[in-house]
Amino acid sequence: MKISIQKTFYVFTCIIFAVILTGCKEKGTKITVLDGLPESPYLTEMKTSLENQKPVVVSFTAEWCPHCRKFKPTFIEVKDLYQEKVTFVNIDVDDSNGSTLSNRFQVRGIPTTTFVRSDGSVFKVNVGGLEKEELIKVVDELILSRRKKRSEPIAPFPIEPQEKVTPKEEEEAPQEIIKEEEPEAPEQIQEEVKPEEKTPENIENPAETEPQPEDKPSIDETIQETLPAEPAADVPAN
Repeated sequence: MKISIQKTFYVFTCIIFAVILTGCKEKGTKITVLDGLPESPYLTEMKTSLENQKPVVVSFTAEWCPHCRKFKPTFIEVKDLYQEKVTFVNIDVDDSNGSTLSNRFQVRGIPTTTFVRSDGSVFKVNVGGLEKEELIKVVDELILSRRKKRSEPIAPFPIEPQEKVTPKEEEEAPQEIIKEEEPEAPEQIQEEVKPEEKTPENIENPAETEPQPEDKPSIDETIQETLPAEPAADVPAN
């Protein structure tokens, strides 16, 4: 009886020890969908929510999108209903502070709504607007689904955390130099050679250049040659 109690205590102690080690290991290697992103107001709000064990609903929209303008009132109404249980964040895709989050969640169309569990994993991504009843249903499911399953990935897209760079390493790291492309030289336009215009200076004297006509006999000489010669007058005899 004494041996069996000691054996039971030993097994129980081993189980507790194994659970503690497993929990510490999972806690140390915990990865969220927000890892590796630069700091921004949106990221700070989302991280604070996850630290408080509150899931996050992120809506990516734009002011110029008519479907986004139609969905925004619904998003705000549901936000007011769950403000104590869920954090709702609206990010304009044209806002530079939210560009890294848009890229991380691979937003290709708007509106896009992402549902993040309290453990930092993605529960669902919905592209397009949602009716109020549909949005409420998904939020309720998000609250119940606190953690992802072991076989489930962090997100339905690859997560590549960036290595943290210390200030010293950042100073020593060579900066990437982007060489500006030199503008292509415009093709040389060959000027059309115009024929030399004649000016009063380069016009030659027509009298010098044109061939002179041969000397023609005058009209009087011509007539005289054509008239018959007058007969000689008889000289009277003495």
